[in-house]
Amino acid sequence: MDVNKYILFVRAVETGNLSKAAAQLSYSQTAASHMISSMEEELGIKVLYRGRSGVSLTEEGERIYSLAKELAEKEEAIRILAGEKKIHHGRIRIGVITSVAVKWMPQIIMEFRKQYPYVELYLNDAINYEIMKDWFSKDVIDCAFTAESNGKDNEIPLVEDPYYVIMSPDHPLGTYDTITPQLLKGETFVIPSEGTSYQVGKILRQAKGKLIEHNGFLSDQAAIAMVCGGCGISILPKLVLDSYGSEGYIRRILDPKVHRIIYFCISSRKILHPTIRGFSSFAREWIGNHAENVIR
Repeated sequence: MDVNKYILFVRAVETGNLSKAAAQLSYSQTAASHMISSMEEELGIKVLYRGRSGVSLTEEGERIYSLAKELAEKEEAIRILAGEKKIHHGRIRIGVITSVAVKWMPQIIMEFRKQYPYVELYLNDAINYEIMKDWFSKDVIDCAFTAESNGKDNEIPLVEDPYYVIMSPDHPLGTYDTITPQLLKGETFVIPSEGTSYQVGKILRQAKGKLIEHNGFLSDQAAIAMVCGGCGISILPKLVLDSYGSEGYIRRILDPKVHRIIYFCISSRKILHPTIRGFSSFAREWIGNHAENVIR
C-alpha cells in the first residue's frame, strides 16, 4: 500500500481541488490524477467525484475518509519526526540544463548549504531532457531542472523564459525594436546542440534560412561567439543569454513573443525523501524571490 496516495486523497478533500493538493505535495496534476485512479483501482471503489469545479467525496469515499485521514496524519507525523534528522543529512543528485547550472545553481547551492551544510549536492549537466529521462530510469538523478515536459514525471512549472533574436551589433536587423518571422527570411542561423522549442523551430522553418551545420556538440557559449563573429544570427532564451553576458551582440524580442518553460521534475517512480522534498521547496522559494516571469 502506497501511503502517499492516501495523503494526496485527504489533501484533495481538504482543499476541494486535486490540482491544489498536487501542487502542495509537489506532484504534477497528471501524476496526482494517476495516483487517485490507482488508489481507486486497488480498493475497487470510486472515492472522488472529479469535475471542473473541483472534487468531492463519493459515498464510498465518505466511508473511508476518516480512516484515510488518520493514516495520513500518522504518516505525516512520522515524516516530520524523521525529517527533522534526515533533512540535515543525505544526498541529492540533481540534473540541470546548462543555463540553469550557470545562472541559478551557484546561488541556490550556496544558500542551501548555509542552512543544510551536511546535505551533499551532486550536479549532472545535460543538454536535453532525453538524457535526463535516461538518468531517471537508471536512478542516476533524484530531481531535475529542465526546459522540456513529457507529462509523465512530477513536473512543477517555475518560470516562463522568453526567446530573443541575437545578432552582431552591425547587423541590419539591429535597426528594429522587435523581430517578426517575416524579417528572418533568408537569414543564416546558428543553433546550439541543445536545440530550440517547437515554436522557435516553426519560425526557423518559415524563415527558410540557412542553418550552420555542426556535428556533435555546439554549446550555447560557442553559438553566441559565432554570432558575435558575424557568422549568423541565433534565437536563444533569456536565461541562456543572461548566463554569458551581453558583450559583442545585441538582442531583440520576437514578435509575437515566444517562450519556453523551466520545470522542476522528480521521477514519478520515486517516493519523496524528506531531503528531496526540502530541496524542492527551498529551490522553488529561491526562484520565486529572484527569477523573472515566475509562474505562480
